[in-house]
Amino acid sequence: MSHNTILDAHFLAPDIKQFVIHAPVIAKKCRPGQFTIIRTSETGERIPLTIVDSDSDTGTITLIVQGIGKSTKAFNQLDKGDEIRDLVGPLGNPSEIEHFGHVVVIGGGVGTAVSFPQAKALKTAGNRVTVIIGARTKEMVILEEELRQIADDVLVCTDDGSYGAKGFVTHLLEELIKTGPEIDYALAVGPLPMMRAVSEMTRPQGIKTVVSLNSIMVDGTGMCGGCRVAVGESTKFACVDGPEFDGHAVDFQILMNRNQAYLHEEQCALEVAAEKIDRDNRRERRKIPRQPIPARDPVERIEDFNEVNIGFTEALAQLESQRCIECKRPACVEGCPVEVKIPEFVKLIKDHRYIEASQLIKEDNVLAAVCSRVCPQSDQCEGACILTKRGESVAIGALARFVTDYERIHGDLTPDPVPHERKTGKRVAVVGSGPAGLSCAGDLIRMGHEVTVFEAFHEYGGVLIYGIPEFRLPKEIVREEVDALAALGVEFRPNTIIGVAYSVDELMEKEGYDAVFIGVGAGLPYFMNIPGENLIGVYSANEFLTRVNLMKAYQFPKYDTPVINCENKHVAVIGGGNTALDSVRVALRLGAKRGSIIYRRTGQEMPARLEEVEHAKEEGVDFNFLNNPVAYIGDENGWLKSMRLIKMELGEPDASGRRRPMPIEGSEYEVPVDLVIVAIGNGSNPIIQRTTEDLNFNRWGNILVDENTMATSKPGVFAGGDIVTGGATVILAMGAGRVAARAINAYLNMKPTEN
Repeated sequence: MSHNTILDAHFLAPDIKQFVIHAPVIAKKCRPGQFTIIRTSETGERIPLTIVDSDSDTGTITLIVQGIGKSTKAFNQLDKGDEIRDLVGPLGNPSEIEHFGHVVVIGGGVGTAVSFPQAKALKTAGNRVTVIIGARTKEMVILEEELRQIADDVLVCTDDGSYGAKGFVTHLLEELIKTGPEIDYALAVGPLPMMRAVSEMTRPQGIKTVVSLNSIMVDGTGMCGGCRVAVGESTKFACVDGPEFDGHAVDFQILMNRNQAYLHEEQCALEVAAEKIDRDNRRERRKIPRQPIPARDPVERIEDFNEVNIGFTEALAQLESQRCIECKRPACVEGCPVEVKIPEFVKLIKDHRYIEASQLIKEDNVLAAVCSRVCPQSDQCEGACILTKRGESVAIGALARFVTDYERIHGDLTPDPVPHERKTGKRVAVVGSGPAGLSCAGDLIRMGHEVTVFEAFHEYGGVLIYGIPEFRLPKEIVREEVDALAALGVEFRPNTIIGVAYSVDELMEKEGYDAVFIGVGAGLPYFMNIPGENLIGVYSANEFLTRVNLMKAYQFPKYDTPVINCENKHVAVIGGGNTALDSVRVALRLGAKRGSIIYRRTGQEMPARLEEVEHAKEEGVDFNFLNNPVAYIGDENGWLKSMRLIKMELGEPDASGRRRPMPIEGSEYEVPVDLVIVAIGNGSNPIIQRTTEDLNFNRWGNILVDENTMATSKPGVFAGGDIVTGGATVILAMGAGRVAARAINAYLNMKPTEN
């Protein structure tokens, strides 16, 4: 085997790679603290790298490389079987290893790897060894388990608090100095500012402190003097006098200044190299297939109401995020009704900065964890993704779910309230706590206005609570999003029907609100007006799902609200949207022996999310396309027993752009059925219309607005969501809420403040 051959190579963390290299001479001679010089190509730099481990029997050494510059990034492109062009060592002096007593080894970043052989040797010499590991995030922590096997104590901290203590290594060191046991010797390896801070902290205590310096080098053998370091009154060379020096004597400022000497040139070279790597990576990224989001087994999940999708693992999220080619003009953002900064949050995922990614999404979407589960991404952000021109889009929704769930587990979901100095003194009433109302309230409270949300039900969330089943959207997530808005300062009032308890006029004239946003949704169910709709066993989807979701009838008799027993019955659902699929899948979980979708068009025209259609098929739902009910037939006691269907065919496109379903004359037939759920859409509740005379509505009961501002015909009153558009999606309603919030803010800024 050739010397310098890489026998193993793998990443320990983002941009940090471990190499096991066949180098028998170096392996035989090296001691803890010594380093090698490597060069990967004719044009590459000579890079000093500390020997992390060695095995003289196998003739191998271990190096750990962090890709931060052109040469180290090039090194990290090498893999098992490759040969390193130049490798020389061991260089430098071995570490001072003796029995000191209590030794603290401090490793910052990749310095943890550099300190590993010293920690191992110090323990062998009989010392009590405490290791402090510092890293930017949990994903950047390396060699923790290996160090735990040799050290007496291992303390971990991360800058963002995602693992171990939150803060820097000096925080843990300070606590150790205060609480004991007494420290006899400290070794610090890592970034220069960290080693300087450690040295300054131990100086007043008189703790002997050694730092390991890999400064700028060209040859590494004492010929060039490029690695000179000011130590006390002397100038030392790190390559022959070090690399370890008395931390209390090192002039860190001179050293840090010298390390900046070639920063500009290195940055230029890195940018050129990065452009080439990026071009190559773009081609490779296009080859990565879209990662399917893991889901529970259909046989298991059909028995309960627990969430179906499991969500991405970190490995899947990393792989999927690599598929994003970071377009200069991202169409995905244009496809998102609330304009989430999609490329930026995906980039944060690539960098393993998951909590930051979640918080970035929430800047534009106050229901981020909700939308990642229920948005029809294939019609919006993912549908606009440039990758769809040649294949499948990036799984934006699944990535958003991963980071928002990560923050739910590892972060703090409670935001700080809006500071008093930012408050405007203006008051806004938001009518309805559904997606439009919550989105509008979230933006307005951050703009400094006082916001009160009025909700007719006893629980907040609107359709998110009463309309979407637990297995698709756990209600705990909705409550967490509402709690976050409350922490910002939004006031919530349940059991208050505007149009009954207060009229819109009373909110403004008597209750003192400067503006009103109406986001009450479209909650009045449509029926088909065919014979038999009043039979027992014919439900609207609204009633069926409200009983099950809001009132928890699926846990009857623990909860008092019942639902007609579905056990061993044939349940048919009329419609092809998400509500229809939710209804039939609920029925199966309630014990139905058969669940059928009756839809007057084909599967291609179904408006439901593709993922929900696939899940329904996996769970055994029957799809009866090109069929429509014309009557329901009951028994002598008024209970539904069958339905009469007529077959359909598709004609010319209608106003929706879908081909119009046309009945086929003479094709009627009867089908036995025990329960029918009608899910063909909803209209507007007339309560506000009846009590607000100067508010204009269309003939379907939808409020008329200026689409650019969501302003209504009544000054100071704005509206958005399904009450304006008719039944649509959660994210479209939220987009309308955000548009209205901007317009309300502009309106309030022009309105004088009353003393």
